[in-house]
Amino acid sequence: MRQIILDTETTGLSPREGHKIIEIGCVEAIKKIRTGNVFHAYINPQREVSAGAFKVHGLSTNFLQDKPLFKDIAKDFLDFIKDSELIIHNARFDMGFINHELESINFKAISKNSVIDTLMLARKKFPGSPANLNALCKRFNINLEERDKKGHGALLDSELLYRVYICLTEGIQSELLTKKETKVTVSAGKKERMPPRKFSYAEDFARQKQFLGDKIPKSLWEKQD
Repeated sequence: MRQIILDTETTGLSPREGHKIIEIGCVEAIKKIRTGNVFHAYINPQREVSAGAFKVHGLSTNFLQDKPLFKDIAKDFLDFIKDSELIIHNARFDMGFINHELESINFKAISKNSVIDTLMLARKKFPGSPANLNALCKRFNINLEERDKKGHGALLDSELLYRVYICLTEGIQSELLTKKETKVTVSAGKKERMPPRKFSYAEDFARQKQFLGDKIPKSLWEKQD
């Protein structure tokens, strides 16, 4: 089972208003274990980035002017996600943009059947609680320091979403075990057997009886003698 955790950044909120994708970030996992393979691309939208979008991701129109067009990276992107389950937070937003871009260059749209929306998973698991990526990272104690410094980014958010997805589906402990630094290797060295311990029931009983007799005047122990 191959999963691709995916995120995009855009010039605005709706492709129907002419807004475009400006960044795609993908993280590969096999059976929910990260492989280290990623896909990342900045894209020239051939239009202005809205002020509201810029405040979110910090990608300016000038920065994107020399980047490839979507049509130039589309095949590489599709090859990377091919035959994989797509893990997306608020999939309706990202898939709306992706399929709009694909259809604009006469490529086939991606089926919704291959997509898992972690926003829906979170709302089902924690009804009534905030379910945005920041809130879920805080719920699962996932470090947001880099995001706080740099802001949103498609590849960074995909990395965070991978960890959120593992926590949502496998539990926090499983998420920790996916990180190499938290894996514990047990040496297959020689096993040593500790010598058996010997206990004297009579001595222990006498000590206990003495202790209780000293601490509790006229105890039941004394009455039994």
